[in-house]
This record gives sequence, structure tokens and C-alpha cells, in this order.
Amino acid sequence: MRRALLALLLLLCTALAQAGEPAIGDTAPAALGNGRDGKPVTLEQYRGKVVVVTFWASWCTYCLKELPVLNTLQEHAGGLLQVIAVNVEDSPADYRLMMRQMKKYSLLQARDIHGDIAETYGVTAYPNLWIIDREGRIAAHHRGYGESTLDRIVDEINAILRRAAAGSSAAPAAATPATEAAG
Repeated sequence: MRRALLALLLLLCTALAQAGEPAIGDTAPAALGNGRDGKPVTLEQYRGKVVVVTFWASWCTYCLKELPVLNTLQEHAGGLLQVIAVNVEDSPADYRLMMRQMKKYSLLQARDIHGDIAETYGVTAYPNLWIIDREGRIAAHHRGYGESTLDRIVDEINAILRRAAAGSSAAPAAATPATEAAG
């Protein structure tokens, strides 16, 4: 009985944690924190482009491996893609250190000092990546993934970019949230 009650409580907590998360096809929350220049970053600034929003922290080893790959992807996308890397809740010293290490990155760095932006996206695990179509709707979401999954995510981004280049921004039927254990 006690185990059943504990399992039910765990299930309820998981459901409540995911309840605040936007769904595929929803309009993505617009605010993405402040850029390195201190100015607000919003999705409206990139309407007409495919946007990849990735939430990261300096302690997330895989996040730090993912960012150079996303930077290279953006550089090769020919202006159709904007990657926005949102740093969540790092200390000012850790954030400054990371910005010095990433000073040559062309992706847009934003900062969510208190985690409020991450909360609007329902971020509960890292890395946490959202693919937003040209009209600002969520096309795909990936959370808690590892290196073995990155090629598939890049392929998915490229497929969405191809559709955008062809004039169609509709999310594919197969673009469902992928939740995988980091590994």
C-alpha cells in the first residue's frame, strides 16, 4: 500500500512538473532573457527564421559539448537559423568565464539570471532544446539527451530548415518530444 501511494505521488509530481511545459504546435514563450549587451532577447526578433533555443548551465557537461555543434550548424544554415543559448542561473563569475570561453561563437547568448524564462518553458532537466518554426510555434522539444542523440537532433533541425527554405513551416507529424536519459 505504501509503495502504491509513493508511486502515485511520484506520478502526480511528474505530471505537475510537465503541466507548465508548452506543447508541440503551441506558440513558444517569447521572452528569452537578456543578451550579452543587456538588451531583452525575444522570439519576435527572429520571426521568419527557424530558431533553436537551448537552455544550458556551466555545470552541465553535455550542454558545453552541444553548444559548439549548434554554433557550427547556425554558421552553415545560411541565415535561415538562429540559435539562442539561454544560460540559466549561473553565478555572475561563472557566466563571465563562460562568455570569455565562447567569445568567438556566432550563436546568440542570452541569460536567465533567476530561471524565470526556463520556468515558462517547463525546463526541469539539462540539456533542454526547443526547435521553433518560422511563425514562432514549437516544432520539437528534446530534454535530458546525450551525445548519442545529437546527430538525430541535428538531422531534425536540418529537416525543418529544408521545409522552411521550401516555404513550408509546418512541423512534421513525427516531430514529437524526445525525452531520453543523458548518456
